[in-house]
Amino acid sequence: MAETSMSDFRPIAFVHGRLITGCDDKPVEPAVVIVEGSKITAAGHSDETTVPDNSLIIDITGKTILPGLIDTHVHVGNIAVDMLETARLTPAVYVHLASRNLETDLGLGFTTLRDAGGLDSSFREAIKQGLIIGPRLLLSVNPLTPTGGHFDERGPFENDPQPRNSLGIYPEICDGPEEVRRAARQVLRRGADHVKVAAGGGISSPSDEPDQWQFNLEELRAAVETAEAAGTYVMAHAYNPAAIKNCIDAGVRSIEHGNLIDRQTAKLMAESGIFYVPTMTVYDVLAKEAAHLMNGATARKLELVYDKALVALQNCVSEGVKIGSGSDIIGPFQYLKGREFALKAQVMSSMEAIRSATLTNAEMLGMAEQIGSIETGKEADMIVVDGNPLNDLSLFENGLERVVLVMKEGIIYKDTLKLSPEST
Repeated sequence: MAETSMSDFRPIAFVHGRLITGCDDKPVEPAVVIVEGSKITAAGHSDETTVPDNSLIIDITGKTILPGLIDTHVHVGNIAVDMLETARLTPAVYVHLASRNLETDLGLGFTTLRDAGGLDSSFREAIKQGLIIGPRLLLSVNPLTPTGGHFDERGPFENDPQPRNSLGIYPEICDGPEEVRRAARQVLRRGADHVKVAAGGGISSPSDEPDQWQFNLEELRAAVETAEAAGTYVMAHAYNPAAIKNCIDAGVRSIEHGNLIDRQTAKLMAESGIFYVPTMTVYDVLAKEAAHLMNGATARKLELVYDKALVALQNCVSEGVKIGSGSDIIGPFQYLKGREFALKAQVMSSMEAIRSATLTNAEMLGMAEQIGSIETGKEADMIVVDGNPLNDLSLFENGLERVVLVMKEGIIYKDTLKLSPEST
């Protein structure tokens, strides 16, 4: 995937297409979007937006331009469904495979990713230097877990922590507020953009269950205080109401997964202003595409939460919880992460599903002033899709074909429209 920086020479004008801004309830059509350098300088109806005389004109008739997509729960470095298999990959092979995943994500239209554990800060730096082509990266690096918690992959007869990969990424196993505080400081020292914690049990971990809570309130508060002291926040893996209530009381910013959320818990979430990131795609993919790759214990726990994901989302939508978007895709199924939109649309409108992966996610990340919508002054993170996603959200699952142009910070990284600087 090559990059093209035509905006260094003259403004780029996208014309005649359908515009989904990310912040408006209805699309604008026909629309004009102007990009100069790395910024959006104008966006609106064709009758109300002037195209600079020297612009490169990109005709997107029949297509839709919308903000670059944001996935706030990814594991780019989970190369295999089995974490131990991933950890056995040599460093060079691991880095190359993770880099391919990053390029795939950009090709799908995701211009920003929040990695929920596994990648270190060298990947972010490699993207900034142009050594790797990929989305903007926000990192958790090492997740925090109590002994026997969700990210503690040790079996009952193992004492040494299990690595996530061959690059030295291990879970931060910590018990008690002071150990949690030390672990949070450690991941921030390693370049994490935020702190991720295991507030409850999970699906793939060997020693716990999804309906268990793990870190207690004092431990969670220690993580939150440490993150806030560094100007950032905590994201929490949690499925059940008890774990989520602890997170609310501690001041956690986002709940990940949450398949067992009931109506009462959803009400508390809405009142607290906490964000909810349902990751419906991972359960759907595991059940449909990867059932043969799971062990018996993982399959059993998946069955406990799979059918409840939609109910949890409905509870949160009904109570007015701020709904973000994440896929949590693992193994060789990264290309399916766009399935999340259609799954959400069983409960939300198409526009709400799109907004969850654009402006709401940007708000969660604290980046709504820079990305998440197509507005004057924001970063030129935009994609063009072939068709109307409001009528067919499944096109995001087929993003490698249906996303025809990807721009990040004014640079075109994917172009199947075959643009050239001579286009007029």
